[in-house]
Amino acid sequence: MRTFVRRLQMTGGSTLIVSLPKEWAEQFGLGKGDEVTMVAMPTGPVTIIPVDAALSDGVLELQETATLDVAVRSLISLYLAGYSSIRIKLDGAAPGILRGIKETARRWLAGVEVVDERLDGIVLNVVQLHRDLPPKQVISRMGTIAAGMVQDSLSLLADPSRDEVQDLIDRDDEVDRFYHYMVRLTNLTIIDPRILQSLEIDEPQLLLGYTMVARSIERVADHATNIALLTLERNLDVNSFGEFYNHCLLCTTHFWRSVDSVLEPHAETSQRLLDDSSEYLRDLERLFVKTLERKAPVGLQVALRVLYDNVKRIVEYSTDIAEVALNLSYPRPRFVRRSL
Repeated sequence: MRTFVRRLQMTGGSTLIVSLPKEWAEQFGLGKGDEVTMVAMPTGPVTIIPVDAALSDGVLELQETATLDVAVRSLISLYLAGYSSIRIKLDGAAPGILRGIKETARRWLAGVEVVDERLDGIVLNVVQLHRDLPPKQVISRMGTIAAGMVQDSLSLLADPSRDEVQDLIDRDDEVDRFYHYMVRLTNLTIIDPRILQSLEIDEPQLLLGYTMVARSIERVADHATNIALLTLERNLDVNSFGEFYNHCLLCTTHFWRSVDSVLEPHAETSQRLLDDSSEYLRDLERLFVKTLERKAPVGLQVALRVLYDNVKRIVEYSTDIAEVALNLSYPRPRFVRRSL
């Protein structure tokens, strides 16, 4: 990054003009008569982008030693970085890796489609979804899915069903797709701030806050999955958990209240949520210890610990979300010109 200082000039008696850095103009091959777009941010800065500029393609070359895990991690990285077109070339890697790549794109990456496929590679195109899928809508959708997952996972402890556990795992994949989409969107707006205009957002800090919330929601969904998987490992009599289990059921309410506070931020509401979460966690620990003191079988104590740890983390992530909501409830700083 380089910083250039220019002195404003006036032409025609009322129009201010400023020269562009020669190095920057040469980088894009700009000359007299070429057009540029100027994006004025609400906080003050102005970004200048050539009208005909486009993002470069992402290229992933998989060598003979490349494993599926390496390929998957690399693909996700390129997707998150913001590439609209990703070319994957097999440079000695096994052709079967391509099947894993396509499955990864289907499960975890929103808007990805295969536009060309050959024996030695594929080309993926990423459809730009931000006009139809604004961040606030994504957070609302993610929150709804994750809240349902938490509620259902706790219900499965009382009435286990292998099919319903698999359904819950599928929902976790959907939450992951939304989270990856939010990270990608944040990176794209850093590269091209024009995207903010189509997101119903006028401040980049708000998008950053939404992405932080998306990360917390994604983790909540993971912990809900952990609770559901507990039902596959052993048969549990939740009645033996007594008051502790009933208290666990309330964590869904704490989580959804925190998500709702982000969608409509108010400082007083967020402060109250933070206080309520602290009180809830204290009661959760007290009831957990009380239940352990009943000298339950070792297997049941292990399940109790797993349940406690995951519910505790769900509420802690809910607290993180409420803290973001509190931060968003206050105005963000803007550039102002100080008096000379």
